[in-house]
Amino acid sequence: MHGVRRMRLNLRQVEAFRAVFQTNSMTAAADLMGVTQPAVSRLIRDMEAEINIRLFERTRGGLLATAEAISLYREVQRSFHGLDRIARAASELGRNRSGLLNVAASGGPAFYCLPEVIKQFSDRLPGVRLSLTVLQSSDILDSVARQQYDFGIADVPSEAPGVDIEALPPLDFVCAIPVGHALASKRKIRPEDLRGEPMLMVSHASHQHQRIVQALSTLEQPLDIVFEASNSGPLGALVVEGMGIAILDPITASAHESKSVVIRPFEPAIRYDLRVIYPAKQPRSDGAKAFVELVADKLRQI
Repeated sequence: MHGVRRMRLNLRQVEAFRAVFQTNSMTAAADLMGVTQPAVSRLIRDMEAEINIRLFERTRGGLLATAEAISLYREVQRSFHGLDRIARAASELGRNRSGLLNVAASGGPAFYCLPEVIKQFSDRLPGVRLSLTVLQSSDILDSVARQQYDFGIADVPSEAPGVDIEALPPLDFVCAIPVGHALASKRKIRPEDLRGEPMLMVSHASHQHQRIVQALSTLEQPLDIVFEASNSGPLGALVVEGMGIAILDPITASAHESKSVVIRPFEPAIRYDLRVIYPAKQPRSDGAKAFVELVADKLRQI
């Protein structure tokens, strides 16, 4: 059994048909397309031969489209309108005026840093829509590696498989203490100051937990951890409630500094390495670059 023969129209033939239909003239169509009149005639002739349909009749007033040509023109116009929309969208993307930016971030930055950045970005590039997903740092690494997001922002190691990682301005962890606590009067907090104190900590699985515990390893007794959370937000809120002391990233800590909480430097310094995670070896849009630069500016102010 023989299959139906596939027609082999090319875009140049369709463009010629559209131009002739709109101008009723081979010569005018040639001017519109920037080619010679014989070239347009040949394109129309080849198209008619390919589809086995007469498209135009010659009259004294010029060319007259056949009923088949009128029907075909409607379909061509729908296709060209779609191409026009694609071209406009591509042009706007090139100028950063439209598009969608998918961002993943860990809790601290997502809740206490990025809202201001998002507002600044939207004011600057109102045509670019933003989508923010809050994930654990390890999940951000995996999701960005699978190209589910344009980039991620989290406190992660400097290298990981399937991603490219860039540093943001470095910060240090700080100690959040309830007002009225004895340690609130100290200018700096050291590991020995926290001996026997009720501690609020991020969960064991986190990158931050491991570094905090390592910094406190000089204590001769285990920490009195009274509460753990998967991200730092609840810890700051519980310091406000007076439940304990927390070593927090400076973004979360500054958001909870109030009449109920004082923030003190911690020594030895524990680096808070917030980084940008990109899919490996993928191009970065100008919108993504603009957003990350706003994040860096915000961090420099903390």
